[in-house]
Amino acid sequence: MSDVKTFTPAEAKTWMESRAWANGWDVNADESINAVEFATQYANNKEAWDALFTFLKNSTNESLTAGKHEIIPGRVWVNVLEYTPKDAEHTKIESHENFIDLQWTFVGEELMGVATGKVIPTGPYDPVKDKTNYTTEEEIVYSPAPADRFFLYFPCDMHQPSVTAVEPAVPSRKVVGKIEYKK
Repeated sequence: MSDVKTFTPAEAKTWMESRAWANGWDVNADESINAVEFATQYANNKEAWDALFTFLKNSTNESLTAGKHEIIPGRVWVNVLEYTPKDAEHTKIESHENFIDLQWTFVGEELMGVATGKVIPTGPYDPVKDKTNYTTEEEIVYSPAPADRFFLYFPCDMHQPSVTAVEPAVPSRKVVGKIEYKK
């Protein structure tokens, strides 16, 4: 990328809190999101982000049918998933190299986790799924994922989404958005 726009942590936090990115979507960015990475990626790929947030603004729980919804072919899409979350022991830690994950649970009770220490790959990177899975013996920090907020996971984030927050687990409906990562 030429002329890459960069942000200080204070500028990025102010930008994120301004909701200039939201395009009318009324769901909040979780405070755990890396604001500098979000602001930088948004500034350098505004068309893709605007298309995603506009799609989400114009969608209702009823119109978000299960399956893949292409927004910008090959660059931005969402998968609407219906499933029952699992406990942390049975949920994989993952990262992606070419796409950013937007995770928004709009029905259900689950947690989103981020590995904070050393992770060990459990296999090679899968370029078709743009995914590497990991294991760790170190702490994973979990955040509740209510319907009024979303999470973003960048390539540097080893994350463990879709962990049940209650026992017995209750079914979830979730949007997993994929936005191309600008290197």
